[in-house]
Amino acid sequence: GHAQLQVEVWESTLSNDETIIALPGSGGDISRYKYLAPLLADAGYRVVAVNQRGIMGSTGELEGLTLYDYAADLIAIIDALELEKAHLLGWALGNRTSRAAATDYPERVSSISLIAAGGLAKPLTTPGELGSLLGDSTLSETEKFQLAKRTLFSPHTQDELVLDYVRGLNYWPDARRSQSQANRATPLEQWWAGGNGPMLIVQGVDDKTAPPENGRLMKEEFGDRITLVNLRAAGHAIGLEKPQETAEAILDFLGKHPISP
Repeated sequence: GHAQLQVEVWESTLSNDETIIALPGSGGDISRYKYLAPLLADAGYRVVAVNQRGIMGSTGELEGLTLYDYAADLIAIIDALELEKAHLLGWALGNRTSRAAATDYPERVSSISLIAAGGLAKPLTTPGELGSLLGDSTLSETEKFQLAKRTLFSPHTQDELVLDYVRGLNYWPDARRSQSQANRATPLEQWWAGGNGPMLIVQGVDDKTAPPENGRLMKEEFGDRITLVNLRAAGHAIGLEKPQETAEAILDFLGKHPISP
């Protein structure tokens, strides 16, 4: 009744008893999960990656929203799949929407896994550079490559992977603007805790956009509720840089926190 959302589903040949709803980052589409989702599906999970409003075939109002409106979209997907609960996986800005969903609908969220999760510690990047990369489609390939290297990737990441990202970069300016406005309209203190259930944080040691200080602060504040995994030679694009290691961290966490029957 409030949006029509396009998703991509990776089914497992082993089992589909548990479902992961996966959100990409700011203005990003489901291609962000092209390496990570198949690994999770191979291990027995159904992965449903979501194109949020305004991206590819997804539609819905884009003005005057908060993170809770986007969170309601996630719950509507869980309803459409006829599930009582699901695991949430949020990448970058998607981690904030996931935490908002767990805050507003704790009975529908079994666990949250966050990758490249920011919010409190200030970015170490030059202001405006990431916005330019994600918002200016007129940039040359060389300019995009340089910006991506500085804002999203570890210095240890091979140039071929950065170039692949740049060449596959799609632009959804209205969606990105809406998500940014929703983020600004939702006070951090409302969603920061992400409810009271189990939470995994997988972060790159070289992440300049969401510095690993964020995970340390979460662990310090919420203690044993948080499982914190730091991956070396990884930045903000950790799911592209280190998909195998990221998947292993998520699977280990989910194995310890199955959806209750």
